[in-house]
Amino acid sequence: MNRTIVTLIALLCAACAACGAEPVKTDPPSLLLEPGQLKDGRTWTVTGASHGIWRDLDASLVPCGKRVIAPMEAATSWRSFTATDGTTMTQVVVSGVDAMDAFKSFYAECGTVGSVTSVPGPKNVARHDGEVEVAAMSKDRFIVLAGTGSDAELQLFAEAARTQLDAVPS
Repeated sequence: MNRTIVTLIALLCAACAACGAEPVKTDPPSLLLEPGQLKDGRTWTVTGASHGIWRDLDASLVPCGKRVIAPMEAATSWRSFTATDGTTMTQVVVSGVDAMDAFKSFYAECGTVGSVTSVPGPKNVARHDGEVEVAAMSKDRFIVLAGTGSDAELQLFAEAARTQLDAVPS
């Protein structure tokens, strides 16, 4: 009987130790779109990606060339894509910021001077260096998609990016 009790205690201790072991870690959900999420009938491939801080973001990726849009120390990730027809697009996600402030800065800094229109709501589309730039926001993240595609295409992708980020914990 004592032997049975000792065996049961040993098994329980082993089971408890296994339960107390460090859980299997999974990668956090990506902040950036994957090629399969760009559903427009074309095949997209990733041509580059990185992360760092806003200050160190390559100047060609800064929306309308204005660094004042986000805080210099903000965590920033980006991914570039190319479609089979040669269309290019880059997604930039700035995290840990007041997304509304960044969005307002995009509106103020990237809007074309003298082109005030009576369109309702904030303007989230700008043009810079031959590309269209579309801004969006989600929680504490500011998103810009820029590329050679049309306004409508980039707005569709920006909505997909925003929806994805809404599901990712801050």
